[in-house]
Amino acid sequence: MADVALWRIAKHTLEHAATDLSGGGAKLTGGRWNSKGVPVVYASVTIALAALETLAHLGDNIAIRNAFLVRVEVPASLWKRRAAITVAELDPTWLAEPYGAATVALGDAWLKAAQAPLLTVPSVIVPEECNVLINPAHPAARRITATVVRQFVYDPRL
Repeated sequence: MADVALWRIAKHTLEHAATDLSGGGAKLTGGRWNSKGVPVVYASVTIALAALETLAHLGDNIAIRNAFLVRVEVPASLWKRRAAITVAELDPTWLAEPYGAATVALGDAWLKAAQAPLLTVPSVIVPEECNVLINPAHPAARRITATVVRQFVYDPRL
């Protein structure tokens, strides 16, 4: 099996490079699958899903110029060790907006247990597709690499 490519649309700032996989951004804000103060990296299985997931958080600010398409390379051996949460396992309220405590608790528990470096979770935007959480505290996570592919500019028609 070949290595697996995941995708992110990431900002390049003074605080964090677009290739940063420390989970610092999610640590600052928290998210659907992690509490504020808990680092995790969010990625998607396709470029299109990564774009949609990021767009959902931009609001009217789609004209940003510091966003980049980032390829996250996961060794096949790590991908095989991923954990998964499926829609069937979740309470119907999992996709509430704003999100509730149940998904945060699941993500935090997975991060704390540190049994797998990756966790696939369904996308709220397209539940049939998945996003991937990367646990930066897992020892194997250092084998995951990130590379900027190009600047990512949202089409103004969006």
